[in-house]
Amino acid sequence: MNSLPIFDELSGFAPSAILVGEGQPADHVWTREQFLRLCNLMRNDNPPDEFLHVYRDSKGVARFVKARSAKADGRITWAWDTITGRAKYKVAVGFYPWNHRGESRWGAMDFDAHDGNVKRAKALAITALQALQKYPQLYLILTTSGSEGWHLFVFSAQFHPIAEWVLLLKRTADSLGAEIRSGVCEIFPNETRTGSRPHAIRGPGTWNPKTNQLGAIFYTAIAPLLQKERKKEESSFLYHSMERVNGAQLNDSGSQPFYCGGYQNWLKHFAITKPGTRHEQLRGLVYRIFRQVSHGVARRNADMQYQAARVQPKATLAEHLEEFEDLWKWMTDQWQAELSEVERETFALLETEIERDLFRILRNFAQYACSQKLEVFPFPLQHVAERLGVSFQYVSKLRQRFTDRSIIAQTEPAIINRTASRFCWCL
Repeated sequence: MNSLPIFDELSGFAPSAILVGEGQPADHVWTREQFLRLCNLMRNDNPPDEFLHVYRDSKGVARFVKARSAKADGRITWAWDTITGRAKYKVAVGFYPWNHRGESRWGAMDFDAHDGNVKRAKALAITALQALQKYPQLYLILTTSGSEGWHLFVFSAQFHPIAEWVLLLKRTADSLGAEIRSGVCEIFPNETRTGSRPHAIRGPGTWNPKTNQLGAIFYTAIAPLLQKERKKEESSFLYHSMERVNGAQLNDSGSQPFYCGGYQNWLKHFAITKPGTRHEQLRGLVYRIFRQVSHGVARRNADMQYQAARVQPKATLAEHLEEFEDLWKWMTDQWQAELSEVERETFALLETEIERDLFRILRNFAQYACSQKLEVFPFPLQHVAERLGVSFQYVSKLRQRFTDRSIIAQTEPAIINRTASRFCWCL
């Protein structure tokens, strides 16, 4: 069993950061089946009656009590019906971050605003989210509490000892400067007597009987844990040039010596096979690949295009590459004119050509995702490395650099040997 990440400081995380997405009710984010899986994950393999029953009594007073004879499955379904407005009487369900083995697959932080300091609660919640996003082994959900407070749920694919969860959450709170006390910041699990059950917390997006409001989901990156079986993914994400012709498929892996379009095979598509077609084929090649690869990889494609010509062009290789550079510069000018003011300012601060190449490629990924009504795009390190013509280790550093600069933000971690991590464009 792997240990949870431990860190000592959170430098570089600004509480003014923009949240990913807008607050939505749980039934706008998850299906019924996904919500049931989420709740069953939070049960931590506990018995059917080991959960928190949340309701209003006959006098309208909010009650949070451990279940006695009720079964978790029925109450989870009832809580979902409350979320969707189908329940005659409203209830919510909560869970305990422990089991009889003294382990849990999740922990949570509750940032309250009981003293009226709403801005503090929100700032702490966002900063904690940003800090824990650094660790791909953690799966996060950020919600409102159904009031002016915030709940940050932290999940793991594996069970971990309660002591590790307590240490992770305490160090997170300490690094935020958040005092762990009621009304400011509470952690789940918290330290208890050996063998004692820690306090429970309501499930994400459930009904708050104190305010009669539902929690709103602002960020979720837990989809991989809600899947039963997942085959190795082959992304159908196709990227387009300016004229909306199909570009290369974004696979999660690849093994070509240098990137030339994957199954699209740019060298074959733009081959010089007839006299007098070199200029036209070169222009088509540049037009197609400008948004998809680095300048260096594009130049190699142009070089190979010339050397693989079936008829001898009148122009020399040097003239062919000089024309490539002229076309690339013209495309660069056209592309920069499309940038928003914020994008243009951010792009101007990039110091190296490879950073500018990555910026252009990721912006294209994001634009195509938007055209397909998707909020995120995949970022497979090895494949993007091939598009840039550098090592995947270097791309990993670049990706972190772009994340730190709030150019992109991770929304879902990678699943090893299955699917790439997902990111959104922040500019």
